[in-house]
Amino acid sequence: MSRSGTIAGASWQMPAERLALLIELLPTAQSFRDICGILGMRLDVVRRESAPFLAIMKLNGTHPKCGCGKDRFHPYGCADSYRKGWPSDCLPGHTRAESVVLLQKRQLVIADLVKGLRYCDIDRQFGMSKGGAKAYLRFLTSDQLAERERNRIQDRGSALLRRAA
Repeated sequence: MSRSGTIAGASWQMPAERLALLIELLPTAQSFRDICGILGMRLDVVRRESAPFLAIMKLNGTHPKCGCGKDRFHPYGCADSYRKGWPSDCLPGHTRAESVVLLQKRQLVIADLVKGLRYCDIDRQFGMSKGGAKAYLRFLTSDQLAERERNRIQDRGSALLRRAA
């Protein structure tokens, strides 16, 4: 079960034990770098050796999925792979102290969004650039979005009544 080939004119042969371990790790490992750490091999070797087995897994429908929804071992990083490198109580790219402040700000902005306030008012209140509050819509649940729409409709209705009076 060993594979042989040539790299830059030099012949090499992957030991059968390592190849068997590589095949066992493919369904459960989170990344090629994890496999490299376990096997003590270079990343390019692991990618090259695993390619035929991943193709077979894909044809059989047993290729594992990444946390982002794509096939595992997909190229380029994703939120799932970036998250792995950060402590669970931190936002990716921020320290623990920054994370606490950012999460508190997020809660306040979400509360204002649910109240139905305009984006420009929220931007001004928190010192964000134009469109900053609109980016926080992705953190709202479907119930919060529905409540925001109800509140905005009520505010529009009351504003029309004030203008008519």
